[in-house]
Amino acid sequence: MGLFLALALYGLFSAPAPSDIRMAEAGIGLLLLLAIGLRRPLYVATAHALRDPRLDGWETPAVLALAWLLWVPVLRGVWVGWAPGDMLRDVVPLLYLFLPVLLVPLLDDDAELAVRRLRWGLMLAGAAFALRWWKQASWGFGAVGSRAMADGGVYLLNAPSVLFAAIALPLTGIQMATRGGVAQRTAGAVCLALGFLCLGALAGAVHRMALGLAAAAFLVVGVWRVRRAPLAVGLALLAVAGVVLAFPDMVVGALTQVAEKNRLAGANTRWEEAAAVVALTIADPGSFLFGQGWGALIANPAVGGWRVSYTHTLPTYALAKTGLLGALALSAYILALAPRALSALRCDPPLAWAVLPPLVMAFCVHTSFKYLDTGLLLTLLLLTAERRNALSSS
Repeated sequence: MGLFLALALYGLFSAPAPSDIRMAEAGIGLLLLLAIGLRRPLYVATAHALRDPRLDGWETPAVLALAWLLWVPVLRGVWVGWAPGDMLRDVVPLLYLFLPVLLVPLLDDDAELAVRRLRWGLMLAGAAFALRWWKQASWGFGAVGSRAMADGGVYLLNAPSVLFAAIALPLTGIQMATRGGVAQRTAGAVCLALGFLCLGALAGAVHRMALGLAAAAFLVVGVWRVRRAPLAVGLALLAVAGVVLAFPDMVVGALTQVAEKNRLAGANTRWEEAAAVVALTIADPGSFLFGQGWGALIANPAVGGWRVSYTHTLPTYALAKTGLLGALALSAYILALAPRALSALRCDPPLAWAVLPPLVMAFCVHTSFKYLDTGLLLTLLLLTAERRNALSSS
């Protein structure tokens, strides 16, 4: 329940990357601490968790990776002399990214309940971010497809939970609308409406890759469900046809905006950013092996050459801050999660296909790998696989 309340605070009152710690952020931190406790973080940070005979296969590389990435780049940052505040801005996102190591062993005893609460918490957080963005845009629904709407100063739509909600809410809504009584069908209609608001927000701000990944997820889940639940697939096709027939100019305009952004922006200087990181990394042996350390500021061509604490992809960020050894540690962690991701795809394809697109966005496109909901989406993916394992062993 603490995680659900933390997500509620996050979506309603916080931001994906808050500039400072306010009451909302302090409340989120307190709720996370209550959900996790102190013992598990201490065991993991000191690598004492490796002595646990019940350790799952993915946890060993995860614990080792976190121990390396927590301590070595911190010592490197202290050695170089980066500001403590900038170091903290890197360490906290690192802990978010490794939330599965802290949460999954605590929640897998009742993985079914944990999956249900996390799924709904993330869907509602994403919907809350989208509604706050629409309020910020003065509820200008008619602007979708006619112009590229502003992201806003705090980039609410970059939160991975928004894309997750844009996929999961319609899928959940259609499932609820084809089962149960009036109350469940009403709830399903609300889920569909919130899902369309999330998709509309992404279309309005022309988040092209998010829209493409959402379309791909709907297509894959539709193919998977067509023989299992033809009524649900038929209802989904009717809903899509209804939107296209009701708002043809908006739909065509949104697709035109995506094509125009592709023409004008291309890869958004990601290649230039990667080249700058490589040049920084090979400058000397210390940078090559250990990076610049947590807290490092990087002259980033993606933001006009300003010295900032981030890059827009996880590989370049890891290479710049932690060097080759840190990037290898992070790769070992992510690769250790891959078999569980495949298990989740077999166990619950609709949920897994709702989780994977925002994770792809987070790791490959922008800075959302530093956000709270990325770690919680990873946790949800692993708990879905744990639920499969529990069913297999029972």
